[in-house]
Amino acid sequence: EPRKKITIRLNPEIHIKRWSIRKRWLDFDPNLNLDNGTKITKLISENRLIVHSYDSTGILETMSQNIPTLAFWLYDYDHLVDDAKPYYKLLFDAGIIHFTAESASKQINLVWNNIDSWWNKREVQEARRLFCDRYAKLSNNRISKLKSILLL
Repeated sequence: EPRKKITIRLNPEIHIKRWSIRKRWLDFDPNLNLDNGTKITKLISENRLIVHSYDSTGILETMSQNIPTLAFWLYDYDHLVDDAKPYYKLLFDAGIIHFTAESASKQINLVWNNIDSWWNKREVQEARRLFCDRYAKLSNNRISKLKSILLL
């Protein structure tokens, strides 16, 4: 059921023509809804779960806004500095981060019928909150906060 409702946003910065990204997705499933131009805020508002296929600022943005988010990529924690690894492990333990597409797919199928119930679980929200406090903290006083950081 999730596959029927999925929208895959293609990254326009990747060499789409050279790698035939659109064709590869459609060869996999010709019924997929592919997008590579909709404004990201509109796309997010139209979907109930956001899945990132690489570690990016998109994860920081959706999680800091408390939008149900999943992520998957290869290579575990290899791309991270040591200080970041415990925070990413919290996300892994909460089922937010996965290291294979198969694992992410299983999680999507598991939570699909009640995404909010999974997303609002205490351990998921606590992992999200701790991660965001470190890497994606929102502030009502952004200018004052930035000024205080720059004047240190």
